[in-house]
Amino acid sequence: MELFAPNVDLGVLLLRLCVALVFFVHGWPKINPNSQMGGVPGLTGFFKSAGIPLPGLGAWIVALLETVGAVLLALGIAVQPLGLALAFNMLVAIWAVKLRMAKASFSGQGGWELEFILLVAALTLAFTGAGAYAIGIF
Repeated sequence: MELFAPNVDLGVLLLRLCVALVFFVHGWPKINPNSQMGGVPGLTGFFKSAGIPLPGLGAWIVALLETVGAVLLALGIAVQPLGLALAFNMLVAIWAVKLRMAKASFSGQGGWELEFILLVAALTLAFTGAGAYAIGIF
């Protein structure tokens, strides 16, 4: 059936858009000072409590990565470096917050399965690149 013939570029587009959307909705409260998190200052405080080095700088990096980076990812700009950065972001979230701070298991209440699938999806985009349906700047 031609409708379901393999189309890697369409698959990469769908993955890019979904990953970008999830990161954006999780990043917006980190950059928005009127959110429940309190924007970057609130995230900085959380990073301090999690023992993340340079919490102020890290908070800005994560907030911008998950918002501006997500928009760039959706457009297909800098997909490979963003994929690596987002994967690293999730690796730190799993290690510093979910495992070390919360002592969470993989699944269940407060588990780290979402962070894990985002890590793998971001790594997949780092390996595949943007695909044909993208602006495609590096």
